Amino acid sequence: MSVVLEFLLGMAITALLMPMVIKKLKQSKEQAVIRVLGPDHQQKAGTPSLGGAVFVSVAIIVSFCLPRTYENSTAFTTVLTLSVAIGSFALIGAVDDVLKLLKHADDGFAFKPKLASQTLSAVVVMFLLWALKVPAVINLPVVGVVYLGYFYVIFIWFWLVGWSNATNLTDGLDGLLGGLAIIAYGAYAVMAYWAADWAMVSFNLILIGTLVGFLIFNLPKAKIFMGDTGSLALGAGLAVESILLHAVISLLIIGLVFVIETLSVIIQTFSYHFFHKRVFPMAPIHHSFEKFGWSEWQIDIAFWSVGLVLAILAVFIFY
Repeated sequence: MSVVLEFLLGMAITALLMPMVIKKLKQSKEQAVIRVLGPDHQQKAGTPSLGGAVFVSVAIIVSFCLPRTYENSTAFTTVLTLSVAIGSFALIGAVDDVLKLLKHADDGFAFKPKLASQTLSAVVVMFLLWALKVPAVINLPVVGVVYLGYFYVIFIWFWLVGWSNATNLTDGLDGLLGGLAIIAYGAYAVMAYWAADWAMVSFNLILIGTLVGFLIFNLPKAKIFMGDTGSLALGAGLAVESILLHAVISLLIIGLVFVIETLSVIIQTFSYHFFHKRVFPMAPIHHSFEKFGWSEWQIDIAFWSVGLVLAILAVFIFY
């Protein structure tokens, strides 16, 4: 019953705050810049961004207000690790979003300082995982436990940076990433429940609640975007949860939509750079479906359905 209340609390606070944030951002006249090279979304010009700052902040603050977080050192360190991962990547995304607004351009944070910031965040998360005594291993189907040794440091960096950028690329349509994130964090809430990781269960239910509260204003036609603030944070959080649950490979199934989105960009870039030909009408791949004439609602429902099937499959495979 308590987790239901935690979910409702996260949803209610976010849903109440969002109209005020939207109003404030519109008054500031600093609004999202629509990509020139993307599909024709100019009708969305003037929509405020930085919505991710609301649901990330609410999730972290509410989590640290719960007695469950302080039941023991493991619970506290788990919530702290997730909060640092999500919060630090949200901060990087916020800098990116603010720079875009100030420059009135669709590029904000330069590549090198952005990557350096992500690396620093990954290092801090590594120390927290060490404090939680998370072993430097990954469990592979059929193969079993693989000890990574010093390569574990490289793996953590790759996992956090890779997944944060994968969710960032997926955030291109109203409601798309928000819905997929609810499904993914829901899957890990179930896996955390079976692993008796009550701190993670609570954290996920609160975060899911805040995402639902945000989606009320982000579904087509969106009144606010989450921006890089939210998209980078969500991927980093999923990466850390897969590590804490000792099921990193599960994220390749739960987050397969994010992987496909990322691969479509890599393939498109490689093909165009070397052969001057496009494999897809547009990348990331959700924009290709727009080119095929699909509405944003149709794409959202199709991608959410695939994400839900994959999440259920992963839960059954790993637990």
